[in-house]
Amino acid sequence: MRGLAGGALVVLFAVAGELLRPKSFGGIFATAPSVALASLVVTALAKSETAVWASALGMVVGAVALVAACVVGIDAVKRFGALRGAAASLLVWLVAATGLYAMALR
Repeated sequence: MRGLAGGALVVLFAVAGELLRPKSFGGIFATAPSVALASLVVTALAKSETAVWASALGMVVGAVALVAACVVGIDAVKRFGALRGAAASLLVWLVAATGLYAMALR
């Protein structure tokens, strides 16, 4: 049942992505947000409010850390090449996500 509910939400977002123009904008709705929303709905149906809060917090922290990693990654790839730039970006993501999550759990 939970898999069916999550899958239905992903399909709805994919359909919304197909209907929007331009296609590059519509793709935003067919990927991570739909999976995140489906995950939160399934968690809400199967577990407690605390579990939903923890999942949402993890998603927000990961998104903020991803923005930091992208900002660093743009310059790092230009300066150090693809492999080292990607490694630097990943390191920034790990540090930012760990730090933000630790701060949020205080």
